[in-house]
Amino acid sequence: MDRIKNWLSDLDWDFVGKRRIFGAISITLVVASWVAFFAIGPNWGIDFTGGVEMHLKFCEDPTADECVPPADNPVTIEQMRPALTSLGLSEDVVQRVKLPEDQEYIIRIQDPTFGSEDLQATVKQRLTDHYGEGWWQDVRVDAEVGARMTIVYSAEKSTNKSEVLGVLCGDTTTEGVTCKGDDLEGVATRDGKENNEVIVLLPSLGDVIQKKLHEVVDADFKTLAVDAVGPKVGGDLRRQGFTSVAITLGLVLIYVAFRFDIAFAPGAVVALFHDVSLTLGVLILTGAEINLPIVGALLTIVGYSLNDTIVIYDRIRENQDRYRRKDTAELINVSVNETMARTLATSVTTFLAVMPFVLFTGGVIQGF
Repeated sequence: MDRIKNWLSDLDWDFVGKRRIFGAISITLVVASWVAFFAIGPNWGIDFTGGVEMHLKFCEDPTADECVPPADNPVTIEQMRPALTSLGLSEDVVQRVKLPEDQEYIIRIQDPTFGSEDLQATVKQRLTDHYGEGWWQDVRVDAEVGARMTIVYSAEKSTNKSEVLGVLCGDTTTEGVTCKGDDLEGVATRDGKENNEVIVLLPSLGDVIQKKLHEVVDADFKTLAVDAVGPKVGGDLRRQGFTSVAITLGLVLIYVAFRFDIAFAPGAVVALFHDVSLTLGVLILTGAEINLPIVGALLTIVGYSLNDTIVIYDRIRENQDRYRRKDTAELINVSVNETMARTLATSVTTFLAVMPFVLFTGGVIQGF
């Protein structure tokens, strides 16, 4: 280690002399990253598009406190994929977590109306059969956590949520709240904002997926977690994610201007923009999912990059007093070479700390 440290301390690379070559490379890569952003487009996660993420585990007895995976008939990722494609989903919506023998999977579905089309048709048909043609004048479907049908009906035929629930479910209701043991199991109703409105609440997407999965997978499973994000919320989170990165760059500009000099600030922001852009470009080209943890990772990269920039700026300011006869190019070269050992040490130790997450974890944390 001492030999490596001494070697790094004796470095005398001409960084400034190669600035045009590497500047051109950096500009090309940044432009390519943003071309990929607009041409290919990011693989937005459920956080930004809306949908449901289900974490499930196959068990011998799902009702038991401890979920023991079935040893005699294990469910593999190869079985899960065709099962999901038979439901009209793509193979890449399922991801195995942990080890194969744990039989744990995450299913991500970005279509918030998945599985509710038949339920919507059944609701419309039963209301038409009971009240007659032309009773309902308009049906609006809002796909947030679960599909919500806002039914506007003729003012001449007044009704309420209880009557509509009875029409939809018949006698198969649970305490007059939801349908039970019927094609519309889990459907509920509530009064709308207007006098001639009634809202029909369909089962959540997580419930629909569980029901459909039981139809095609001959094994019992336990749902460990269900995370649902509506499309409107997802759009807001996406805007907030970009805003957070932009605000961070702006605050860095202000900080460096006060900490050093206004002349130092643009270079720091350009460097941070370069690092974030290249990382984003790699994520897009590899098809990695862009979600909230990834935004956190980008902000972490901004922090690490800024930290190294501040160290170099500090050394440049110190050397300005120490080497008054050197020009700016020489000062920058000396400063970068003197901090090279520290830069590489930070990068290597960070790399070593992150690698276990890459090698031994799956799911969201691996992308981070």
